Amino acid sequence: MITLQLVPHDGLGPLKLGAARQALRAAATSAGLAAGETHAESDSFAEDTVQVDYDEAGRVRFIGIAPLPAVHRAVLLGLDCADTPAADLFRALAAAEGGSAAAFDPDGHLFPRQIVALWAADEQYDLLAPGGRRRPIWGQVGIGTPAYRDLVEKTRARDT
Repeated sequence: MITLQLVPHDGLGPLKLGAARQALRAAATSAGLAAGETHAESDSFAEDTVQVDYDEAGRVRFIGIAPLPAVHRAVLLGLDCADTPAADLFRALAAAEGGSAAAFDPDGHLFPRQIVALWAADEQYDLLAPGGRRRPIWGQVGIGTPAYRDLVEKTRARDT
């Protein structure tokens, strides 16, 4: 099992925001994250649980990770993303954001200063349920660049 630190404005372990596509792919291979599907603007790794999106210049603008604790564990703010209830991870990120007044939304949230995205909290993602009691766990935790944040904000503005 691989443990990867998810660090806002930096990356997921050796996978770095702003890296060129070939460098990212090499880093993923070196870390033991098997290549998955490839598309014009994205790659996936580790049974498609690590998603990487690229900008027009081929640089990493978003890295997202979904729970797959038998293969990898993502740690954010000292918390294991696959073993921390969604509301607890949300509160920790809100505090790190500077006390964000945003209400917990199980559909997701983007913390704009940290550029950390949380997506789809649900019990189905709790693969480590203690005693069989499932907890809502985030389906994906991701980090992005300012360009990613701007893209999300433009999409939200258009959808409202």
